[in-house]
Amino acid sequence: MSAQRTLFALAVLGCGVFLASAGEELSRVWSDRSATVRQRADTVNRVFTNGTPVSVVVAALGTNYTLCGSSARVWVGSGPEPPNTFWLSYRFGDDEVTIGTSAVFGRDLDPLACKFTGAGYSLPVSHSTQTTNRIPNGQQGAAANGSQPFSSETNRTSSAAGSRR
Repeated sequence: MSAQRTLFALAVLGCGVFLASAGEELSRVWSDRSATVRQRADTVNRVFTNGTPVSVVVAALGTNYTLCGSSARVWVGSGPEPPNTFWLSYRFGDDEVTIGTSAVFGRDLDPLACKFTGAGYSLPVSHSTQTTNRIPNGQQGAAANGSQPFSSETNRTSSAAGSRR
């Protein structure tokens, strides 16, 4: 019996050391300003398994999230339509890490009481100073280089038509 207790104690101790190590990794990556949202999401998925209470995930990541959900979608897949669920959005500049939950619209009032279903991330947004499909003020679409001025006057008489007197 003593050997079983010793093995059990070692298993619990080993599990505790692993959890502490995972928590340290999560804290380090989550707070690192140079970490990408992909690195953050991957770390969250390594530390938390699907089914972990969302409240535990939030306790580790912080409460600076936005609760999100979408009920406007069209299901074209096979089988029954999956339920519309809530997710938590943690913003990092223009990018975000999403924390999926099992909380369903109209059924679950508190997403924190539901289960973690995985972390994801937004794709990087690249900003450009160039625009497309836009006509700058004061220019016609065909003359976007500025060589021809745009006039809003209508029904102008051509100078070639002359005057009729």
